[in-house]
Formats: sequence, C-alpha cells, structure tokens
Amino acid sequence: MQDERNNIKKLLFRHLKKEKAFWSYDPKSVTLARMGDDFLIEKVLYHLDWDDILKLFEIYPKKQIKEVWKKTLCPLGDYFGRMNVLYASVLFDIKHPERYIREQRKKFLKNKIDGG
Repeated sequence: MQDERNNIKKLLFRHLKKEKAFWSYDPKSVTLARMGDDFLIEKVLYHLDWDDILKLFEIYPKKQIKEVWKKTLCPLGDYFGRMNVLYASVLFDIKHPERYIREQRKKFLKNKIDGG
C-alpha cells in the first residue's frame, strides 16, 4: 500500500511539474521529499485535472483534502469561484456550496483582520 501511495505522489508531482505549477519557486527547492502533504494537495486542487484530483482521495483522507481546500482555495473568492462550487458540491457533498464558501471566506478574512 505504501508503494502505491508513493507512486501516486510521484505521478502527481510529475504532472505538477509538467504544468509548471512551481514556476515561482527555486527549482532546486521543489522536490517531492521536501513537499508536505498539504502543499501537494493544494497544488493538485489548484493546477491539475479531475483525474488527478480524484487520485488524491486514493492516498489521503477526505477530511484532510477538505481542510486544505477550505484553508487555501475557499479564500480565493471569485477568482476560483466555479471550481470551489464544484469541489464543494461534488467532492465534499456540501448541500449549499455558495453559502458554505462565503462563510469560509468570511472566517478567513476575519482571522486575517484579527491577526491570525
């Protein structure tokens, strides 16, 4: 199981590199070994296609993927609007996705204002 998990991570990392998802990073600093799971999840949700996104669910718990999404992509608001609605409704079974995303964005902004 661990080998399969590592193979999927390697595949996703290769796809991210192919999509130039790390363009703003020093190429020497971007390695799979240095990359945390949450960072990999975030980049896959942001840059890759549906098939790759579904691979995340083979190697990570749904709860972890949802937490990364809430923390990193929900705050993007309209910039990532339609994708966030799709993720909320299809991947995370959220009944009222637009309202849920608005609430998450408000929490994020309040946390920023309060110094968090």
